[in-house]
Amino acid sequence: MALTPTRAEAARFLGHAALGYNSSDIEAVRQAGFDAWMDRQFTAWRQTSHWDWLSQRYSPTTPGVTDGDLGTSVWRRFIEGRDLLRQKITFALSEILVTSVRNNIAGFTGYGGASYLDMLEERAFGNFRDILQGISSSLFMAYYLTFRGSRKADAQGTQQPDENYARELLQLFTIGLFVLDDAGNPVAVDNSFQQAYTQADVEALARVFTGWDADIPDWPGAYARWKRPMVNSPVNFDSGAKSFSFAPGITIPAGASPQDNMRLALDAIFQHPNVGPFIGKQLIQKLVTSNPSPDYVRRVAAAFNNDGHGVRGDMKAVIKAILMDPDLLDAEGRRNGMGPHPEQFGKLREPATRLVQFAKAFNMKSKTGNWWTDRHRVWEYFRNVGQEPMKSPSVFNFYRPDYSPPGTDFSLPSQERLLGPEFQITTESSVIGYVRAMATIIGWSLRDPNLECAADYSGWLPKASDATALVNELNVLLAAGRLSPSTMALMTRAINTMPMATSDQRENRIKTAALLVMSAPEYITQK
Repeated sequence: MALTPTRAEAARFLGHAALGYNSSDIEAVRQAGFDAWMDRQFTAWRQTSHWDWLSQRYSPTTPGVTDGDLGTSVWRRFIEGRDLLRQKITFALSEILVTSVRNNIAGFTGYGGASYLDMLEERAFGNFRDILQGISSSLFMAYYLTFRGSRKADAQGTQQPDENYARELLQLFTIGLFVLDDAGNPVAVDNSFQQAYTQADVEALARVFTGWDADIPDWPGAYARWKRPMVNSPVNFDSGAKSFSFAPGITIPAGASPQDNMRLALDAIFQHPNVGPFIGKQLIQKLVTSNPSPDYVRRVAAAFNNDGHGVRGDMKAVIKAILMDPDLLDAEGRRNGMGPHPEQFGKLREPATRLVQFAKAFNMKSKTGNWWTDRHRVWEYFRNVGQEPMKSPSVFNFYRPDYSPPGTDFSLPSQERLLGPEFQITTESSVIGYVRAMATIIGWSLRDPNLECAADYSGWLPKASDATALVNELNVLLAAGRLSPSTMALMTRAINTMPMATSDQRENRIKTAALLVMSAPEYITQK
């Protein structure tokens, strides 16, 4: 964008590029511009890792360092982190390359989840091929998708390699079920879609992942094993030749080392033409819109295939292609009905990001630095809305990228099916639960000596006396200026009925205004 973005335009951009932001972040984007802001974010300081933070606060032999403790660190990083773009991409990757502590798959899973998130953070701005290496070498992933300790087939045929990870690596993490065109749509031949891989491919890939296990046994050093890449036990490894129908002409020769097996298999998958549109489209859905235009996907897939310097899989190029695409930046054109189906553009704001956005907007702090949010019902919020980071109910994430709400008007006059992934966790109870839980969290204040973690409203108190100005400011900060005049007028009238003689009363006006904005449909639907 050649001209300096308005505050609303900068806030809208940050709504797609960050989990949350504050007024200073809006000004930073305005001063730098979108492209230069991203360049700065690519080198922004990464604060204390999940692993280090947990290690500093818990004994290595502390039992039960699981979901709650990891969740506290996730909440901390999301709020404290100044690497806004990295946190957004890490969260998106965690919902595509899914693992979860929910099923308590092994002891000390909090450390396992911490190591996995740290790995995604470290590689978020690198190359997607390195991300594939990271997830395939992760002990936490190996526990979650059950290929840890997988053994080669025995002579009697009573033992077979575990196929779980091999199948999900192809189906969910890289190429998908069907052959795709460069816009991410399945290719039909004779009115049927072409399979991208076969059961024989799954079986061959499962053989690649035999013999891999923890570098350190359960005891001693039970928790340290989560941080180390797995090692291979040759006695359990299948060293036979392997080939794949999705990579014709490529064969892993008999006798190749376990490391070479993994390298060659991941290289073959990475080079598949599906990967760019398959991953690119999901990242667009996570960051920008549920129904990207075919040309939008093509442009992002092209950036994945070649960053302009002959490099495939460069995440920085992919991220810039997503966030600098004309489909995102030409907001005025969409409002005026220009372009293909402007009414399709947008997405439902994920519940987890709504909470982070509030926390950043109102400078939420932890008095001790321990972020003891579990005793303050933050995790009750996540349970109410059906999305607690790193606690997905299955490898299919909290919601599917191809989900379309049944029995709704998610269709155009042409009867084209529209997608609404986040609507899969949107129910009557989650909608009500969101507002109730948000009211509780907004009600906390750092002025309360009994609260360890809460929002800081002190800088907002001078703004409380003018209801119109207060609502206008929150409309830009939280909703990127999307609230309608009628919605803003209704909110302003409500705020004007509230007293403002004392500091507590003025703070209540601010809290009420924030809750009203964050409950508005124009805020919850992101455009």
